[in-house]
Amino acid sequence: MANEIKHADSFEHILDTMAEGFGREEKLKANAAGADQFIKIMKPKIPLGKLRKVHGHAEKAHLRDSLIAVDHPNGSVNVGFTAKGEKGYIARFRNDGWDVVDRNGSKHSHVSGKHFWETTQREAKGQVGKAVVEQLKTAMDKKVGK
Repeated sequence: MANEIKHADSFEHILDTMAEGFGREEKLKANAAGADQFIKIMKPKIPLGKLRKVHGHAEKAHLRDSLIAVDHPNGSVNVGFTAKGEKGYIARFRNDGWDVVDRNGSKHSHVSGKHFWETTQREAKGQVGKAVVEQLKTAMDKKVGK
């Protein structure tokens, strides 16, 4: 019975590669996969209205179309609404609701929010995690040499 490891050099190389962990690119790919899954689940939940002309300015994009994923240098990915389309604050109103106030400062009824963000977070939790794990598994298989 042999007490030796065959191909010890390649085994050591695999262990060294695994010990390095995941680099920025692997983290970014995994987080982007999770963000894409989140966006795919969220888009149908966002209310879709017609484009309007407000205060002399025509809207250029629907709220659904301004949903983006932003990559960061540390490998994280944030999902939000574009500043360019000026939809971030509108999305917040549509999601959370608001109190109607007229030009004299009198408060009127409360417009309830749609809570599409919270609903998506609850629904997507397992699916986003699954997408991230699959991407990390692929990265680990590449490191190990599968």
